[in-house]
Amino acid sequence: LPLLKIKQEHFNLNNLIVDDKIKKIIYEVSVENKLASKLYPHGLKPRRKLLFCGPPGTGKTLSAKIMSQLMGYPFVYVLFDSILSSYLGETATNLRKIFDFIQNGRYVVLFDEFDIIGKKRDDPHEHGEIKRVVNNFIQMIDNFDSESIIIAATNHQHLLDTAIWRRFQEILYFGLPDERSRNLLFIKYLRVFKHSEYLNISDFVKLTKGFSASDIAQICEDSLRRSLLLN
Repeated sequence: LPLLKIKQEHFNLNNLIVDDKIKKIIYEVSVENKLASKLYPHGLKPRRKLLFCGPPGTGKTLSAKIMSQLMGYPFVYVLFDSILSSYLGETATNLRKIFDFIQNGRYVVLFDEFDIIGKKRDDPHEHGEIKRVVNNFIQMIDNFDSESIIIAATNHQHLLDTAIWRRFQEILYFGLPDERSRNLLFIKYLRVFKHSEYLNISDFVKLTKGFSASDIAQICEDSLRRSLLLN
């Protein structure tokens, strides 16, 4: 089975509606990597190991794709269904194959649902194989020296081993959208509606407190679909 998917993404920062601090850091990291030659003479390196945390549907995967576009690097999505194996040692071997591959190129690599291989090693419910995988991943990311950018994303950061956190140079938390962000999301997804100027978006914003960006996108898509079919 293939261990990863490689794509060329076509998103930009305007597609991302998140906290401005997150957008700022994503942009800064991309600039650091483009201008890395200015850092090396001073003993500095650009940030290339990032951890994205937060509830599902809040923009973590999209942010990784935007990083790929900003850098001009292919986007690599790691397929955990293929990596995980019931055979002793094979999961670590699959991880090694991925690290060997990305070591020799320039990619933005997303380890989505990262808590699968980054779980706490002292969890009594986990078997020894998972603990060995966590140890192997820590060693691999410590020894990783490439122009590729590694992004790990998780909805369950509380499950991560404490040693994992120290391996990342930047940790970003993606929270649920506030009122301003929800307003922008509705404008973004409903502007294709030909009578959008008559919609009372402020009511939608109030009704969707606690919704994720993907929830709002789905609501808008379903509404547009129904309106088209009924007219």
